[in-house]
Amino acid sequence: MSTCQSHAAGSSCASSASLPLATPFTLPEGAAPIKVSDAVVSKVSVMLAEEGDPNLKLRIFVTGGGCSGFQYGFAFDEESKADDTCVEAGSLKVIVDASSLQFMLGAEIDYEESLEGSRFVIRNPNAASTCGCGSSFSV
Repeated sequence: MSTCQSHAAGSSCASSASLPLATPFTLPEGAAPIKVSDAVVSKVSVMLAEEGDPNLKLRIFVTGGGCSGFQYGFAFDEESKADDTCVEAGSLKVIVDASSLQFMLGAEIDYEESLEGSRFVIRNPNAASTCGCGSSFSV
């Protein structure tokens, strides 16, 4: 897994610029800003193949809302903004805007399939609490 800074203009995802600042989380030296599991790479690669656009990247973002105060969002995006952080996992590029990254620094993104269904799971060291559905959190 390697990290890169994206510098293209524009974006089609929801903006999280109005979110308050989170308590800083410090990454160990040389650690990626977020970790993406092989299960995510496999699942998203299949989804991207169905979309048929080789320029698409997975954007993960945080917005205000949900039952715990903040919620995660996922979208495909062709473009990156200057303040986006890009994490490459295999052939997959995951982008996170700077405002969202402050809430997700050190998070592990995974994909799980079980009898209850399938879902993306975020294990976030910055979250003080999460709701039962797992898609919202508080800091």
